Amino acid sequence: MKKLILTLTILIFSSANLFSQENKQNYQSIDHVKALNFDLFEEIGFDKNKIKSVCRVIYSMQKKTQHMASNGASPIGATEALNEEAKYLLLKVLTQEEYKRFKAIQHKIK
Repeated sequence: MKKLILTLTILIFSSANLFSQENKQNYQSIDHVKALNFDLFEEIGFDKNKIKSVCRVIYSMQKKTQHMASNGASPIGATEALNEEAKYLLLKVLTQEEYKRFKAIQHKIK
């Protein structure tokens, strides 16, 4: 009985530790996207809040693409659906003019 309780306790603590490390890595990845593209976004006039929002959309779309690919989704269908979703999310924080500037430099984004 004691062995079972000890095993469960160790399992719970190790799971909690892995979960917290995974979340920390996700935030570092968003920051990495932000760092890679910060100068580019500043050049087209985005402030820090807009840069953060755009980076979150980019990161989110990357994760959704990976998830869809792992589930066997068609690359063309997935791309079209995610492009529409990305446009919708970006237009929540960007004006039409800012969105056009973003689309103009999109090929340079890492």
